[in-house]
Amino acid sequence: MIDRTIQSTSYTLFDEMKEGIILVDNHGVICYFNKSAERMMQKQYHLQIDQHILSSIPTSGMMRVLHTKRKEEQKMFAISEKDYLLISRYPLKNKENQVIGALAVLQEAGQKREWADDDNIRMLLTLVLQKSAEAYVVVDELGHVIMQNSSYKELLSILKQQNGCELMIKNREEVFQTRRDAEITINTDASSLHIKSTPIIVNGILKGCLQIIHNETETVYLKNELEQTKSIIRGLEHSYQFIDFIYHSPFMKFAIEQAKLAAASKRVIFVRGEEGTGKFMLANAIHNGSENKFGLFKRINPKRDRQQLIKLLSKRFGNYKGTVYLENVTSLSMDEQSLLLEIIKDFGKVEQEYSLRLIVSSPIKLEKALIAGMFIEELYDELMKSNIYLPPLSERKEDIYPLAKHFLLELNKESGRWIGEIDLEARKVLEAYSYSTNILELKAILQLAVIRAQEESTVLTAEHLVPISIKTKKEQPMDLYFDTDEDNQTLSVLVEKYEKVIIEKTLSKLDGNKTLTAKTLGLSVRNLYYKLDKYDLN
Repeated sequence: MIDRTIQSTSYTLFDEMKEGIILVDNHGVICYFNKSAERMMQKQYHLQIDQHILSSIPTSGMMRVLHTKRKEEQKMFAISEKDYLLISRYPLKNKENQVIGALAVLQEAGQKREWADDDNIRMLLTLVLQKSAEAYVVVDELGHVIMQNSSYKELLSILKQQNGCELMIKNREEVFQTRRDAEITINTDASSLHIKSTPIIVNGILKGCLQIIHNETETVYLKNELEQTKSIIRGLEHSYQFIDFIYHSPFMKFAIEQAKLAAASKRVIFVRGEEGTGKFMLANAIHNGSENKFGLFKRINPKRDRQQLIKLLSKRFGNYKGTVYLENVTSLSMDEQSLLLEIIKDFGKVEQEYSLRLIVSSPIKLEKALIAGMFIEELYDELMKSNIYLPPLSERKEDIYPLAKHFLLELNKESGRWIGEIDLEARKVLEAYSYSTNILELKAILQLAVIRAQEESTVLTAEHLVPISIKTKKEQPMDLYFDTDEDNQTLSVLVEKYEKVIIEKTLSKLDGNKTLTAKTLGLSVRNLYYKLDKYDLN
């Protein structure tokens, strides 16, 4: 985001200019304009700070510049039937070449003067140097300081304490010798400074050096704090209890009772069920209901977590007192299955006391892999000794309605809606649907329905469930009402496609009125503009 302090520090400079100046941030929100811009635009448009540029000037090209990252110079812009302006637009980038905003320079057609002359550039350069949060110092070819900003002066004391001045000089000398950029980082327990030096070459002659000192002390501190916070969150985000399961069906009740008994034992547990039936959630609940609950819960996917898998199969878990959840056991090779079989046998020995608890799962039926010769029969027998079956939604239809109501409450919190009920027709639609990914798909369908519903809606109806069409006669899985092009697209891609369609249709229905569109869809105006830019709908 553009530093908002420029609004106060640049009044004197910018307000004296004949040219109009308009600054927007990387989302297109106006963060500054000078008096000349206000005067030039007031005949037709009203500029306002913190308002999106397209709300003030619907035909503005600033969003295009933010998107293309290319400057546009001396473009004609009509402000009435007879009058027009010459507008130059420039993307503003940070040192990582990321666009942080855009600048528009407005000239009256009669001025006939190039805005970017030496005087204006020099004034803007001085302003940027003095008001930048980063420290700058410019030295000549002899090493004498010819320009420095206030941020550099503030860092001098830190540099002196850490012998940083000597290191800066050495860094500078390296630039003079190589005529190339040079970087150095000065780290201590209390601070971290990153220095980048760039040669100043004019007509092939080395004239001096520009040094930029970035104080990364706070950044390093925040990164450490973030890592600690992430570690805490990782330990809390998968904290499920048996009470968290929502069910009325006898099949699900039997599975939960089995899991409670399993939590009290030390046997290896095999959790089986289709994708999206809650295997991970159940494994975590078993962990939290066991004596291992104060240890870590480690999730291992054989394809993604190879190092962790090798460590497990080689029995290098030592005195680990947590729970290891090994998912998708059918993706193990035959050799890896043999090693897992040995571990499970060890767990079954009375004299072998492991503090580790092991839970294994599979999204497909082991019988299929067994028949295909891709699974060891003895391992199958061992896993089936203590197995828990989680039924799909097609076998627990009485659970769909309470699950849907629960997910609606979560979606209400995220979207600010008040949909608390599901009418009878919508309930029939949800219960008749054949879910390929079970609970995952149910949540996705409800998310799309909430997006489609009007802001004032309090009851979910069948009309909100347009993305699914029920084939009751053949009981086939339903298709999304829009073309998905490919069958293997991810859920997030499908959600975005539907969101784009809804926004586009609503915008068209309301004759392009963005404020009303945002209100209708329950979005803020800024969020709507972000989505319009994201889906290329501007």
